[in-house]
Amino acid sequence: MAGALLGTRIRENRKALQLSQKDLAQAAGLSASYLNLIEHNKRGIGGKTLNAIARALQIEPSDLTEGMNQA
Repeated sequence: MAGALLGTRIRENRKALQLSQKDLAQAAGLSASYLNLIEHNKRGIGGKTLNAIARALQIEPSDLTEGMNQA
């Protein structure tokens, strides 16, 4: 997943757990439409939202962001 955008990483992790967008959004306290925008890299997210999504995916936020700032 190195080099993948954050939304793409979230989508890949969600699919690996066989969760629907609706289920992940509900678990993270988001709307499914907002999660869809995040997963398609059309909306950025802040730390609170990142933490909520990571918690719902049962991973650490760093698992989603690792290596993202590298050129």
